[in-house]
Amino acid sequence: MKICWVIDETPFYHPDMLATFIRQSSDQVVGVVRVTHIPPKHNIELYMRRNFYKLQLPEIIRLVFRKIKYQLFDFFIPVSIHSNRFYSVRKVCKAFAIPFVTAYGSLNNAAILQFLKEINPDIVISSNSLIFSKQLLAIPRLACINRHSALLPSYGGLWPVFQALAHGENQVGVSVHIMLPQIDKGPILSQQAISVLPTDTVDSLYAQCFSISPALILQAIDTIREGSPNGLHLSHKPSYFSFPTCSDWSSFRKNKRRFV
Repeated sequence: MKICWVIDETPFYHPDMLATFIRQSSDQVVGVVRVTHIPPKHNIELYMRRNFYKLQLPEIIRLVFRKIKYQLFDFFIPVSIHSNRFYSVRKVCKAFAIPFVTAYGSLNNAAILQFLKEINPDIVISSNSLIFSKQLLAIPRLACINRHSALLPSYGGLWPVFQALAHGENQVGVSVHIMLPQIDKGPILSQQAISVLPTDTVDSLYAQCFSISPALILQAIDTIREGSPNGLHLSHKPSYFSFPTCSDWSSFRKNKRRFV
């Protein structure tokens, strides 16, 4: 099958997840849409800049240092298909010779839609912050599927791992589901839980979520390939969240949780 990814361009988590998927998949990745310039409504980095005071000083230092480090590594360190680490989606695409385009703030413009139509994917995989239009959802021959760091239908929306910690959950996880016009809805094709330890942070749990994601996406693709994408029967209580409120941050700290 022909696979296309729509994925956030960030040095955190996404590049290594994409590279792992490419190595493990028997299908062909025919294209990648790199998402940059996310609108304020869904822009996590902008939210963090505006709310930096909610972080503790060691957390701010670690985040700034890591971002600068990853940007420098991406610029100076050459990569190939044999590299152990990647620091940008762009470098992954170049290393594996995969065609890519960049989406600046929207996926639903003529250039992006034309690129997707030309590569004619069977499946589009989403791990990004932008919303798919009905026109985009209709492009792949079989389905658009989304990777989400939560045990859906619980914790749909933004920052699911943070919200799970703020609400005192003892598990987080990853779900892969068929995409519908409604956000984080649709039949769930694969899901795996991750136990939350007292020492875990938002960062450490997201790292685990992205680490297990390639296998779950491959499992979801196999389910579609077998013609049985009816979805799992799950008992998690539905919930949906936007960016954390002051009350969410207060609960997060009362639960003795750290961001990084």
